[in-house]
Amino acid sequence: MAGDAAFGGEATDTREEIMHATYAALQKHGYAGISISRIAEEADLSKSSFYHHFDGKHDILLAFADYMLEDFERAMGIESTGDPVEDLYTFLNLILGVYPTERAAPDQVERLGAFLEVRCQAINDPEFRQKFTENPDRYVAHLTEIIEDGIEQGVFHDVDAERTATFLLTIVDGIIVEATTRTDDPREDLWESLSEYIEDNVVRRRTDTDIASWRQRPGRLTTGGTQNNADPRLTTGSPGDHPFFPSRPLKKDLRDPDDETEE
Repeated sequence: MAGDAAFGGEATDTREEIMHATYAALQKHGYAGISISRIAEEADLSKSSFYHHFDGKHDILLAFADYMLEDFERAMGIESTGDPVEDLYTFLNLILGVYPTERAAPDQVERLGAFLEVRCQAINDPEFRQKFTENPDRYVAHLTEIIEDGIEQGVFHDVDAERTATFLLTIVDGIIVEATTRTDDPREDLWESLSEYIEDNVVRRRTDTDIASWRQRPGRLTTGGTQNNADPRLTTGSPGDHPFFPSRPLKKDLRDPDDETEE
């Protein structure tokens, strides 16, 4: 099942199988075109199995929003390295889906696209809005702690930690929108600009005798091949290429606008 690959393994029970099938149906048909019949087709389950666990389509999609948010939160549940600079970049990389992990999905742009498509329902649906308010607030709190640690250690400027965390995460949200609504993948250039902002406004400049800046350190997001990724958590593909940013522009398959919506 396509959803299994996206969430890093096979579903362990019927409810999780439905979540994976919802992801696969969302990729094929979009939010407007999704239906219990189409989800059931992806899961190879009877429609009665769905009503045993959920009240209907809206209930399934609310549960799917929770499932995606919990999955993102698990992915970001990494231990601190003790280096706030490293922790800051790792945290932002994980949200963008560009930090390789053992659970890495084959197409992070598609996964982020599903996240954004579900999040868009918060515009008109108060239940979705509540979910997409509480969870980002936890992201802000986590990033605020990282920035506060950096200020305490003297490696970050004495900025307003919560305000800075909110600003950085808002920029990341914008990068996700760009990456999921274009025919190419602009994350590399946008990440470079974000990193320059962090270097200029958050991270204190270090002398030549100090530890090298993030641009030369293990953990830097790079397309320069394995020689620039000494950290084994950031292994790349072949030299000169990167598993998330290939040397050739990403060509995304756009949905057929004439695709009929199933009721």
